[in-house]
Amino acid sequence: MPVINRFESVEVLIPSGSTNTRYYLPNLPNLSGALISAIQVYTPGTLSASPNTGSTMVTEADLKKSFITLYSGDLQLIYNAPLLAFSNIINSASNPYTNSLPDINNMIISWTKSFISLASAPATTNCVYALGVYYKL
Repeated sequence: MPVINRFESVEVLIPSGSTNTRYYLPNLPNLSGALISAIQVYTPGTLSASPNTGSTMVTEADLKKSFITLYSGDLQLIYNAPLLAFSNIINSASNPYTNSLPDINNMIISWTKSFISLASAPATTNCVYALGVYYKL
């Protein structure tokens, strides 16, 4: 589990009726130049609504076919990592535990170049990917 120095909640919107398979992360001025220690993705089993806007969460089916690509400057450092690899909260009666998140190792991320992609168009639209970013300055 990462040490929480600072935390920011982030949302990536899948607009209503969208058939895109790539959704760029928003500009995150608070995280510009920040050293990222971990990223966490929330599933609909973890949150019933997104923390920033109260929007509907992306479905589990769409999460299972979602991948994240992260840039630092012009370098693509993480390419098509399964998004669910960044989900550490397991919600089941047989295994209600929290696992460790992947250590991002103080990467400085170029947010507007980074994106979430899907293997095929999302089944559900007008929803959001909800992420948590652990960081330090």
